[in-house]
Amino acid sequence: MRKSGLIFGAPVAVLAAGVLAVAIAVGPAAAQAGSTSSTCSSSAGKCFLLAISPSGVPAGANASFSFTITNEASTQQLGSVQITAPSGFVITSAPGSASLTSTSALFLNLAIAPGATTTLAVTATAPCGAGNYQWALLAKQSNDFSGPPGNDFQLDPASTGSLAGTVTGACSLAFTGEPSGTAAGHVITTGFNSSGGPVQVEVLDGTGHLATTSTVTISIGFASNPGSGSLSGAAPVTASGGVASFGGLSIDAPGVGYALTASSPGIAPATSTDFTIYGSIGSCSGACSGTSFSKTTIGAASTSGTNGDALGIGVGGASYSCDAAYQPVSDPVNVDLLDATGKAQNAQFTATLEISKSAVQASGHTGASTWQVCYADTVPFTPRPGTTLGTTVIGGVPYHTGLLPDCSSTQPAPCVQARNKDNAGDVVITLLAAGDLVFRG
Repeated sequence: MRKSGLIFGAPVAVLAAGVLAVAIAVGPAAAQAGSTSSTCSSSAGKCFLLAISPSGVPAGANASFSFTITNEASTQQLGSVQITAPSGFVITSAPGSASLTSTSALFLNLAIAPGATTTLAVTATAPCGAGNYQWALLAKQSNDFSGPPGNDFQLDPASTGSLAGTVTGACSLAFTGEPSGTAAGHVITTGFNSSGGPVQVEVLDGTGHLATTSTVTISIGFASNPGSGSLSGAAPVTASGGVASFGGLSIDAPGVGYALTASSPGIAPATSTDFTIYGSIGSCSGACSGTSFSKTTIGAASTSGTNGDALGIGVGGASYSCDAAYQPVSDPVNVDLLDATGKAQNAQFTATLEISKSAVQASGHTGASTWQVCYADTVPFTPRPGTTLGTTVIGGVPYHTGLLPDCSSTQPAPCVQARNKDNAGDVVITLLAAGDLVFRG
């Protein structure tokens, strides 16, 4: 039976992702020529010392490993070496004459003389999960990695500790191209109103730097779905150079405070910043207006803005209430005047809230005069007499909430200007408002 070559540790699994570069340098003998370690059990006297540096690497990071091999045999040369990387690493390239597979690199014609030392420099990428790892190495006397039984070299037991190492930290994902607000059904990009590039997610190594060789598959979905929308264009993407781009994302329903999450097995997930999906976004050229609707509610607003501004309006996708005695019926309406970057501007609005006849009848309040407006704004306002302001959080932003008072010579905006019923039996409430506002009836 052929005497087996030395493989260090347990059998090694297929590697994940990485880069291998190899350089060979022959230097002075690290052990006295012609001597054999007293701890080596090879009956043929063919043993070698091994040192691997470093003994640890951050998760997902590229690292240069030095394999220093010293031939301890008295007369025989050490001709060839096969290095097998630990589970979770992958070997993808090697210069010169090295023969490469996805799990190992084979170096032939080394001809390491007795007492001589050779260093193989290997660059590889660590796996994303923390833990211990084990290299494997097989050395032969023959230069072509073949030969009869007894051709193998054995590792000096004094070197066995060199085979083990530790992956520290963990990989993580990060949104580096954050999603920005746009209209329902439109492509979500990094710029307001679909004006930017694709949403991007990066793979970061254990040190927080871009894992440039990572090709993991990244999935994207909802972290927060205030409008109960559907996310389209969210097929998993394979990272290239550690970056995954999602160029066709869209959401079909308005909402304030949508957020996305990115995930990949074995990697810490990431959550995007909040963003708003509007029912419509209209450009301003002096005056600007917009309308959005649901099954029970129509919201409309008008204001004035400079060229480049836009009015965004959406119905639904916000959850809040006002006075305990007040029972909201309509869906909430969100209105913003935004600049070209999507930043909300301070503006005066004339807005209408139209509540369908079916919702009016179901509420039991068929007269228009009984309807109140539950209002939310980022700045405090004067509530309806006999009521007080409350607070809530909408889309991650604190708001003040309360019932609006009626407009008068002493009561400026925000206030209710009029309440009417149209010919269809819908209740129509007109209000004057300012700033970053949400309202419902």
